[in-house]
Amino acid sequence: MFERLARFINAEGMAGPAFVMLVATVAGGGCNFLYQVLMNNYIPDDVAELNTLLSILYIVTVPSSAVQNVIIRYVSKYNALGEASVVSWLLKRILFFTTGAGVAMAVLLIIILSIPGVSSTLKLTSALPFLLLAIGVVVSLISPVGQGTMQALQRFTAFGAMNTVNFTLKLTLGVGMVLLGYGVSGALGGVIIGLAFGCGASILFVRKFFFMRSTAIEAKEIWRFTVPATVAMLGYTIITQVDIILATSLLVKEQANYYAAASSLAKIILFLPGAVSTVMFPKLSKAHAIRSRGGDESSRILKTAFVMTLALSVTVVVAYFLLPDLVLSILLPANPYKMQIAPILQWLGVAMMLLGLANLFMLYGLATDGHAYTVIISLSVITLFSLVGMVIGLGVTFTPMLVVMVMFITGLFIVIMSGLYLFVVEREWRPQRA
Repeated sequence: MFERLARFINAEGMAGPAFVMLVATVAGGGCNFLYQVLMNNYIPDDVAELNTLLSILYIVTVPSSAVQNVIIRYVSKYNALGEASVVSWLLKRILFFTTGAGVAMAVLLIIILSIPGVSSTLKLTSALPFLLLAIGVVVSLISPVGQGTMQALQRFTAFGAMNTVNFTLKLTLGVGMVLLGYGVSGALGGVIIGLAFGCGASILFVRKFFFMRSTAIEAKEIWRFTVPATVAMLGYTIITQVDIILATSLLVKEQANYYAAASSLAKIILFLPGAVSTVMFPKLSKAHAIRSRGGDESSRILKTAFVMTLALSVTVVVAYFLLPDLVLSILLPANPYKMQIAPILQWLGVAMMLLGLANLFMLYGLATDGHAYTVIISLSVITLFSLVGMVIGLGVTFTPMLVVMVMFITGLFIVIMSGLYLFVVEREWRPQRA
């Protein structure tokens, strides 16, 4: 029985790489958490400005996630087929495109933030952070070229180590420059240096593809993947990030504050299983690419990733339910709203667990050309906003638990729809594998 369990957990070599990525993810998350804590202590009067700039950076560079998935999908495919020259062509083409798009977006961002009305509304006090932010946009859009390729080639140990150094640089240099008196610019500079290291190191790691002879291919298939991948990633980002915006808009300030605190802790459940999905996606892409040669490991890989993700998520949710006082005392020692945060955190944790599973299903669809998942994610976004509109239309006053309920129903909707779709797909493929 134990041998069978071990084989299941290690489907397509999932266990070792997932553990490596989990360690790197936890280390990076720890650095991120400590960075935020120290910034709240060292520049308390400028934290809002720093977080505003970081939020702008993350929002503007959302397309980089779609680009990274495109690279993982097709580098995995053509590498599995032994067509390195096609990989070379693909990476060169994407590097050219992302560099141009990054520069254009950076210039546009500087122009917009330099408008007096915009900068005053966002309470931005200096022009130097604008330039650093622009550099960060360019670097972030180029980064998927190297990092996505490392994932596709399943170089998870090097990828994990590189990301750990990235976040360590963000922490040490960012805090160091703040202590030297550089304020927001220093804090943001640490982030940009970390991103630049990750970008440069990853491209150096896959440099051989930029010096080999390239073979062009028809790009229609790639565009057919890129568009739904972008829509799916955008939809999933909206679903997982919009709760804070809803809380800020619909709740009184005090309630919004303790909902935001609960949300930041609940999203650890989205963060930790990211190590599993990082390993799963290229393995699914490879398995799907060679399916025509006999056999299909896609279903087994997904089931293994599902079990790993569920185990990690349930562990955190159980801790939130059984030890809320201990968890909040450790993570939010100075927060005066612990009693109000606890019930929100517990049930929002369940909602985030569902959304974490939904992320697996979405990546499974992207890796196996299951564009139905793009439709499922889009319908889920519609469902989320329809629920909000329904509550407002009924004249019901929003509470933090109502926002939690909206997130829970949305997550449950995605999981149920994904499960039904997988059931249909399994039935279609089972006769062909028999």
